[in-house]
Amino acid sequence: MIAFRQSVPMKLLVITPSKDVPDEQTLVTKMFESGLTTLHLRKPRHSTKQMAEYLKEIPAHFHNRIVIHSHHNLALKFNLKGIHLSKNHLSKNWRYWFIRFRLKLRFQQTSKSRSYARLQQVYNTEEQNFNYFLIGTMFNNMTGDLYSGFYEDGVIAANKNCGKKLVARGGTTPATIIKAVKFGFYGIAFNSYLWNAEMPYENFQKILEEFKKNKIDFD
Repeated sequence: MIAFRQSVPMKLLVITPSKDVPDEQTLVTKMFESGLTTLHLRKPRHSTKQMAEYLKEIPAHFHNRIVIHSHHNLALKFNLKGIHLSKNHLSKNWRYWFIRFRLKLRFQQTSKSRSYARLQQVYNTEEQNFNYFLIGTMFNNMTGDLYSGFYEDGVIAANKNCGKKLVARGGTTPATIIKAVKFGFYGIAFNSYLWNAEMPYENFQKILEEFKKNKIDFD
């Protein structure tokens, strides 16, 4: 067992599968009941109506734990935790100017996040204020090593010096939790490890057990 000293708890995120899986809302609700505080609702092919129906299947007292990736107006309607902005939402293209302007006005008090694919992007100056940034694919899901393009010294330096809260995503498993703490990440996000499994909730329990075993606090 490896114990770590933490100034703040590590952020634990779950990202939904892009396509629905059986009993997904029930599984998500069980994860909330077990301590999950942040779910990223990512359904790129869902309409606004489909997203709203998805949210209605989650008990309302858990809505303030959900970050939505599209159809952002639902964040206000359902009192969600936050919104995640894609490259299109942040595009310099004139077609997205109004979207960006509206987001800035309407979601000033809402948690906002975005994604990075490459390490050098973490040093970019952002037009908007973001609470945290997803970055990856960070790990090789077969070996648990850093994915191609990411190197230990560079990752540690980025977490220490970029002035942003970075959340490792991609290839994450219970075995990579220790590495995420060692590298100084603000948080870790899980997706395929859960949703590609026959029993997603049981795999979520394994994640929680790994945090507990290594005495790593999470939020």
